[in-house]
Amino acid sequence: MITVRTLACLYVLLTAASLQACATTYSAKPITATVVDAETGHPIEGVSVVAHWVLHGPTWVSAADLELTEAVTDKDGRFHIPGWGPKSIPNDLPRGTRLGNSDPGLILFKSGYEVTGLFNRLQPERLRPEHDIPVRYSDWDGKVIKLNRFRGDPQSFGVGGSIGRGIECHWKRVPRFYVAQMREKARLEALGVRSFLPTLAHFENYFKNSGCGSAEQFFREYLR
Repeated sequence: MITVRTLACLYVLLTAASLQACATTYSAKPITATVVDAETGHPIEGVSVVAHWVLHGPTWVSAADLELTEAVTDKDGRFHIPGWGPKSIPNDLPRGTRLGNSDPGLILFKSGYEVTGLFNRLQPERLRPEHDIPVRYSDWDGKVIKLNRFRGDPQSFGVGGSIGRGIECHWKRVPRFYVAQMREKARLEALGVRSFLPTLAHFENYFKNSGCGSAEQFFREYLR
């Protein structure tokens, strides 16, 4: 029987000569890297690292995150993101939905440093239909990532963009990432600096509206 997803694959095959197959499930290899200060080269402990794999619709508009997870660097600046999968594309997403060829995306957050977003580099030799490669990897695996000190207006310090779209109660996947932001907001406000970083009250409202329970209870162990 011909399914809707099969028809979508056939359409892509007809419109992209280089396409070989349409992946309906994906897996990801582990990611291990080291984060250092760009000036001193010293390892940075306590960097919150988020990894997310973004699904795109047939027009390449972001549709949802297929997977979302986090890690924190140790005293040697090292972090490890476990591998995962296989995981299927949700059936309720538009036909033709697939991973892009720059995933996974990494977001690195640490007080005193620029918030840094990293993706796979689209080098010429890699311009292939990577969204159909079912086992994904990160260009940053095994690499050293340099973070620059933040020297801008403290009021402008924050995290742009969004993560966790399509994942129920996605805050529970990356609690340490959000706790780091809440603590940074408290630190800035103690200095008389306003910021757009989230507060516990902010999450309490979101939790209630999304049926995710109590934010105060959930974050309690991470805020110790």
